[in-house]
Amino acid sequence: MRTAAIIGAVVLIPCMVYVAFTASPDLGATFYTVQAVELAAGATNITLLGLNMRDGLRLTGRLRSGRLLTRVRH
Repeated sequence: MRTAAIIGAVVLIPCMVYVAFTASPDLGATFYTVQAVELAAGATNITLLGLNMRDGLRLTGRLRSGRLLTRVRH
């Protein structure tokens, strides 16, 4: 969670501010580069949050050995 918070504070917020203030009809390469960095950081954060959720479910016993607790009837 620390990594997700750091990525949000150090990468996502400055990128969001830059994109918000430079969005105009004439977008340059810098805008698209910052947008790509923002998307990559956002994807990383979603991945980290998903892994954290998976670990939390495993700790509570709602998730076992990689799959949800469901019973299959034969």
